[in-house]
Amino acid sequence: MTIKDEHKTIAARFSAAASTYHASATIQRSVAERLSAMLAEDEAADRILEIGCGTGLLTARLCRLFPRARIDALDMAGGMVTQCRTRLGGTSGLFCHLADLNKFRAEVLYPLIVSSSALHWMDPMAGVMETLAGMLTGRGRLVFALMVRGTLAELSAARQRAAPHKPPERQLPTMLTVRAALVQAGLCIEEEREESRRQAYASAGDLLRQLHEQGLTGGPLARSGRLLNRTDLRYLVRDYESHYRAGDGVYASYQVAYFRARKA
Repeated sequence: MTIKDEHKTIAARFSAAASTYHASATIQRSVAERLSAMLAEDEAADRILEIGCGTGLLTARLCRLFPRARIDALDMAGGMVTQCRTRLGGTSGLFCHLADLNKFRAEVLYPLIVSSSALHWMDPMAGVMETLAGMLTGRGRLVFALMVRGTLAELSAARQRAAPHKPPERQLPTMLTVRAALVQAGLCIEEEREESRRQAYASAGDLLRQLHEQGLTGGPLARSGRLLNRTDLRYLVRDYESHYRAGDGVYASYQVAYFRARKA
């Protein structure tokens, strides 16, 4: 599958999940809150570009933090853009765009570019960072959070045991991959950290349902060249339930990386 086709698939999956994403995106909401706390030093930014705005989890915080700034919120999933406009429509200075990052043509450069829980869907990472660096002003900053290798490790292990012949097409990036991409793009890393989070779910079935409602089950990070059938899924759920119990339910782990970089 080409990168263009991959982007279309991801966009279609997130569009289909747009109406359910906001309510079920617990981890993403928490990440957006943590990321917004990293933006205090950028309070003077008058133009902001947000990559992968989704339903507006970070966008709403940006509007409050930067009430006088122009904010261009970008997403390649039409359903997500519609949800963001519905929730935040009429907010002064906010402009929502339906566009792929690689096709978006900014009229001006930005002193601040932000992204929360989105850049891990984009590949190759080095190309993404070079594109973003090219959209920054001379001393502009890139502040973002993304999921890295180790996220949903339990689900990955259960899937490997249940359907070893059907691995996902691609894996999440590592901290090393992201760091190297930033340096290659000419960006100086000012801050970076990685945190582990554990989320409880009522059952393995509930975990899969919530991932589906977030649009996470249709992209290359989840999809295999061969589809998981009902038997595979039944084995997967049974395996997950037996290995990853937490009280009356199950748990899932998330590895979140936060970066703050400046154009050198």
